[in-house]
Amino acid sequence: MEEHHHSFRAMNTDIDVFVVADRRPSEAFLSVALLFEQQEQRFSRFRESSLLSRFNRGETIHEPWFAAALRLAFELHTETLGLVNPAVLPSLTSAGYDTSFENVRGGRPTPSPVPPLGEAVHLDGERCTLLKGQIDLGGIVKGWTVDLAIEHLRQSFSGALVNAGGDMKALGSDAEGEGWFVEIEPPPDMRGSSGRLSGALATSSVLRRRWISDSGAPAHHLIDPRTGLPSTSGLLQVSVRAPNCARAEAWSKAVLIGGTPAFDRARSFGLHVAAWNGDGTLHGSVW
Repeated sequence: MEEHHHSFRAMNTDIDVFVVADRRPSEAFLSVALLFEQQEQRFSRFRESSLLSRFNRGETIHEPWFAAALRLAFELHTETLGLVNPAVLPSLTSAGYDTSFENVRGGRPTPSPVPPLGEAVHLDGERCTLLKGQIDLGGIVKGWTVDLAIEHLRQSFSGALVNAGGDMKALGSDAEGEGWFVEIEPPPDMRGSSGRLSGALATSSVLRRRWISDSGAPAHHLIDPRTGLPSTSGLLQVSVRAPNCARAEAWSKAVLIGGTPAFDRARSFGLHVAAWNGDGTLHGSVW
């Protein structure tokens, strides 16, 4: 058995798929790429025809995949005490992230607390209605799609890993030993972390999707719903290991935004958390 690799671009990030098999699993690689494309067709805020864009224009959406994503968003919103809130989209666009990231320029971050998700969205079975504002399901959907891809690969393979720009989930083992060997790239000039992964791992950082606003001040994509402004928790990067990638992705953002109280809450759920702060200190571990 050998380890086979395939990469492609989706959701504005690099997707890497690794599978342990006796020959190159071309059909499996194609099916994972198709899954990511289908999810983009449903949930990209940069595609005018997507379900999310139609929803944000005020159209009621009655579709099972969209309802499933919203149910997951509500669950994570509650669990993180509102720190994960898809209703941050107006604040995100005000800060300058109103186009695909490579085209982001300027922006004027404006303080305005984000309403709870239940005040922005109504979900009745599979019927989804926008009450006010707009939502962005990008991060939640990316983690969820990694989970879906692994469940698809599980039907045919005992060892696989899907990595969507640092949000990843492992199945079984790689060709070297138990679990999958993973290295977390730290912020510049800081100590990294590595280990063998089982389950899911996600990393959020204020250093990557970052730009200069119209005022000349730095801005980034992680909005604190309590203020409507880019997070100022003092943390630079957070990694979380959890049973599934959607939850790991949500909590990596929640801890980065919420700081120590969110760090402690994540650990109270049995999650493994590593957080790098501005003075170079690494707190906790995901291994």
